[in-house]
Amino acid sequence: MKKKVLFLLEAFDKGGIEKVTLDIVNNLDPEKYDITVKTFWYGGHCQSLVRPEVKVLPFFFKRYVPGVIRLIEHLPPKWLYRLFVKGKYDVEIAASDGGAAKVIAGSTNKNARKICWVHMDVVERGSKLKEFQNPVAAKKIYGKFHRICCVSRQCLEKFREKFGEFPDIRVVHNPLPDAQIRENAGAFPVEKPSATTFVSVGRLAVEKGFDRLVDASAMLAERGYDFCVRIVGDGLKKDELEKRIAETGLQDRVILAGYAANPYPYVAAGDWYICTSLDEAYPLSVGEAMVLGRPVMGTDCAGIREWLGDQEYGMVLENSTAGIFRGMEAALNMDEAATDLWRKKSEKKAQQLGFGKELAQWSLQMLED
Repeated sequence: MKKKVLFLLEAFDKGGIEKVTLDIVNNLDPEKYDITVKTFWYGGHCQSLVRPEVKVLPFFFKRYVPGVIRLIEHLPPKWLYRLFVKGKYDVEIAASDGGAAKVIAGSTNKNARKICWVHMDVVERGSKLKEFQNPVAAKKIYGKFHRICCVSRQCLEKFREKFGEFPDIRVVHNPLPDAQIRENAGAFPVEKPSATTFVSVGRLAVEKGFDRLVDASAMLAERGYDFCVRIVGDGLKKDELEKRIAETGLQDRVILAGYAANPYPYVAAGDWYICTSLDEAYPLSVGEAMVLGRPVMGTDCAGIREWLGDQEYGMVLENSTAGIFRGMEAALNMDEAATDLWRKKSEKKAQQLGFGKELAQWSLQMLED
């Protein structure tokens, strides 16, 4: 008998949670698992890439409807679960804190294994739902889960800091499809600028810190450095970033490349990968750059040291505009031998990765034991 597994997401469009869910459901053994992905609203980029055996069902609405989050906010967990989760599952995974966790916490299926999959620093950027603003109310919700799985050590520490201890809370790293990343990096050519190029991939959102990357670039330009920055992604802060780039006269140096379903050719064409986030949980884009042999630098936020160690595999930067500036300046002042040393450090970390092994470990902790 196949094990029936439910993943509950807000949407199956673009984003880190959606991408890692796609990688996992597309690679779990279809002979062993009967997989359903249920979303608050239907449609999206990742949904278009899911394999045929995986069922993707709308939670209720077939498109985004303004106010749907208010419905999640005001109805109690058991009502939400009974109203929207049809069918019986052996494993029910809330693929985020917030709305998905609230729904699965109301599960009336006594035989289901309930997993809360935490992908963020809940202190810096937790759910805005009222239940999760009150630690006592939140603890009641999280207490309904058999296991809470955080994607990094710092993510777990932040969760404990905000909500306290739980009987079964642990770190489960998200698997990284390294072979697929290498293959996709050659999908199309990307012109390599003559200047040292820094690449970053992510949503154009406040927490990604791209405004700080622009400001640090302006400081470098004022000091006469020759460089290029490529930011691959789209989001609500696009207009604001374009304005900031124009105001600082960086149109020829800082390029907003837009959203790319396959960002890996851009990463492969860069000299450095840079993560400028204010907060993260386990930034997979950093690992992806390492798989492609890029030297990496990243601001010191949750999850970054699990990739870079204490400067062991990459450059850990102070989490500030000044820290980003100093890291980029250091890279621009390096000779080829020094840059190559950071590249080798990155490659050393990449050699430790293996998607099959990581997915097996993820499956064991999330779906089996």
